[in-house]
Amino acid sequence: MKSPAVLSAKLPVLAQQGFYVQRSRLAAYESEWHRHDCAMLLWPQTGALETCWNSGTDVEEDSRVLRARLTRGNAVLLPMGTEHCTRTATRQQRHGELYLAPEVLGNGVRLGAMRLDPAAIAMLDALLAPTLHTRSAATLVDALVEQVRSAQFVHVPVASAPISCQAVAEFRRALLREERLPSVPELACSLGVSARTLQRCFEAELGATPVTVRRRLLAAHARTLLREGCTLAQVSRRLDFSNSGHLSRLLKSVPESTS
Repeated sequence: MKSPAVLSAKLPVLAQQGFYVQRSRLAAYESEWHRHDCAMLLWPQTGALETCWNSGTDVEEDSRVLRARLTRGNAVLLPMGTEHCTRTATRQQRHGELYLAPEVLGNGVRLGAMRLDPAAIAMLDALLAPTLHTRSAATLVDALVEQVRSAQFVHVPVASAPISCQAVAEFRRALLREERLPSVPELACSLGVSARTLQRCFEAELGATPVTVRRRLLAAHARTLLREGCTLAQVSRRLDFSNSGHLSRLLKSVPESTS
């Protein structure tokens, strides 16, 4: 069963070189939960970022939400298909995202949060330089991948994940098992908080209410099943809708771009 997180495809821009660099200087940078069709290295150049990611892909039953605060000298390398979200943790920030095709990343590279050495930091600074030539960038990326192989990886505690991230993980586990999604009060109880606290956490951390996020995940998963060839009636039964009309109304009310 596939993940309901939005797919942000990068393979088309990797076709020519096997890598793609993206820069951001947005003071209030924030991304919703999404995933890529390639590996990604995320690192801050200035300021700090808070990033969460699912330790498993495709909503595996034993997956866990991990969270790390990244400052200069730290980075996280995520494998293809990893669900993640990132937001600014300081007033100002500048960060880079390096997307890597499988053949460029190669095998035997450890994935997760890492502490960068001075050489890797210098390479990443150079990679963000606007005047860097394309051929120089390719050489730099190859060297950087080798440098990352010897990076010091750090332990990321599961318990530090925000309540909203834990709640989203619970919704996704229910989708994986094809169980009824818990109501907001049920979810709050299972997480040991009040429904009001859960509501505040969702609005502060995700910019949406628990009900809205629940509907988006449900709609996204329903669309995934429909694309796999299931009929509307079959999807309705699998997701425990009382009838197909209720599912149709949900899909109409939740635009595909937000689900």
